[in-house]
Amino acid sequence: MSVGFSGSALAFCGYSGSGKTELLLNCLTLLKGRGFSPAVLKTSSEVHAEIASKDSQRFFDQGAALVSFTDPAQVLLHLPCTTSPFEKVDQEAQLRRLVPFDLLLREGGKQSKDWKVVCVHPKQGIPDLDTSRILAFWTDAPGSSKLTENKALNISCFGPGEEARLLDHCLEKLRVDLSQNQPLKGVVLIGGKSSRMGQPKAWLQCNGSPIALQLAKLLEDLLGENQVVFGGEPPPFPANLPVAQRQELERYAVISEPRTSWLVLGCDYPRLSIAALSWLLSQRDPLRPATLACHQDGLLETMVGIYEPAFRYLLEGAWLDGGKRMNRRMQQWPLHTLQLPQSLQSCWQGINTPSDLEFLIQQSSTQQ
Repeated sequence: MSVGFSGSALAFCGYSGSGKTELLLNCLTLLKGRGFSPAVLKTSSEVHAEIASKDSQRFFDQGAALVSFTDPAQVLLHLPCTTSPFEKVDQEAQLRRLVPFDLLLREGGKQSKDWKVVCVHPKQGIPDLDTSRILAFWTDAPGSSKLTENKALNISCFGPGEEARLLDHCLEKLRVDLSQNQPLKGVVLIGGKSSRMGQPKAWLQCNGSPIALQLAKLLEDLLGENQVVFGGEPPPFPANLPVAQRQELERYAVISEPRTSWLVLGCDYPRLSIAALSWLLSQRDPLRPATLACHQDGLLETMVGIYEPAFRYLLEGAWLDGGKRMNRRMQQWPLHTLQLPQSLQSCWQGINTPSDLEFLIQQSSTQQ
């Protein structure tokens, strides 16, 4: 069975007795120590309550956020205190909406489309797999490495005591794959009531043009033309907006691309710069649902950040659960959070009131 996860998934494959479970347990411990929140999906030809209960506890003991078992007939989802079956309809959404996690580790799944670590059995050898999706071999018995050498495959091979090296190797490969094959575009958020400001913040004039237009051009300088859009329901244009600026704004169509990674800017952060956004991009971890900065007081800044496709399932799960206390929820989600450097803290200051706007205009005039 194949599951096309839009997040990060790594499958541990091999014949029975090749050491898949023990390796996966060791990797769970290492990932938890590095701040990840991994989940486990076990693919088996036969799943029953006794096996599920035994293996679930082992995975939970090593730090799994959730454990799911699947075979051609059923899917069992295990949370630390509950067990419940659910249909195999859109399994990705089911898992990611129920429990926040970043990395998915699959035990089994030789026919899945996930990247794989192949555990080599000393007697049965290497399963017949698509080698283009193999990141590494794992050999847990003397002589197993010779099997990989005989295949003349240019794939790294690891053994006992090298679990950390294996994990480093796989995580780096996954990051490169996501960065290269998952589009990154920019979006300026222009919706919202702007009740404190008293007028749409997206069209506020500063330095001769609307702030939203300035931010869109800033993103284009960073990401390239045709890579930037507006997000949200656009407020009406002011009656006195120049025609040329109106035409410029209209070319940033409001669209939705669920399989794209987004560099998101709120329209009320006019102090952002190329240097600030370049720093954020340099800190991106595509293995995590989002990369966000924290202020010195620990407050998470959600309106400027990089959001990966897997983040949508966290939002959907929160929405299905009532959509309340979003800021508090996000503090608990497995996000990649950064401490803002002192030199960039002013870039993450938004404007919310007319006095904020007036201060910004005066500051800009003084600098000029």
